Amino acid sequence: MNYYQARISIETARLLEKMRIDYEKKIGGNVTKGDCLIRAFEDARWTDNYDYDFIWKKIHSTQMPVIPKAEYEVSPSAQMLKIQITDDVKDGIQKLKEHLPSIIGTRSVTVGVCIREILKAAYIKENNFYIDDENKTAQASTINLPDTILSSSNLNTDTKDTMIALLEDSQKQMNALFDNLKNELSKLQ
Repeated sequence: MNYYQARISIETARLLEKMRIDYEKKIGGNVTKGDCLIRAFEDARWTDNYDYDFIWKKIHSTQMPVIPKAEYEVSPSAQMLKIQITDDVKDGIQKLKEHLPSIIGTRSVTVGVCIREILKAAYIKENNFYIDDENKTAQASTINLPDTILSSSNLNTDTKDTMIALLEDSQKQMNALFDNLKNELSKLQ
């Protein structure tokens, strides 16, 4: 494997670092940035089940996941990648670089943008975000990370219980807010 160089944004560098650490935890061993990108590329292959233009446009329109700066501190030099990756990954990046501009309506994209999109696609898979597999379409918000619907079959019991508790607490707070608003409005009459 030869070295592959690319310039990426600081946000993409943080996402790469987060995913690298997550992969290390998952396999219980050391994962380099190159290994991380190779794994992310393989994890992003779920996109092969969809129309190429459709899914990459959705991924591109998906906001970057919020990566806490304090938890995943990266140096400015992390923006200049020099990693070893497979020819398959290089070809996949090049294919995305050639096709993504026409998909999103731009003249060109950088290799860094392609790496970011591959990482986002892998992040969606690794975090069990839901895509409507039945008719292979999605609402605009279905694939956006903040608005994503989690598939209940992919959640463990602790996560479900936590989510239910949060929803119940939010419902109580909203009811209290509406009650207060109702009282204030009745005072105005």
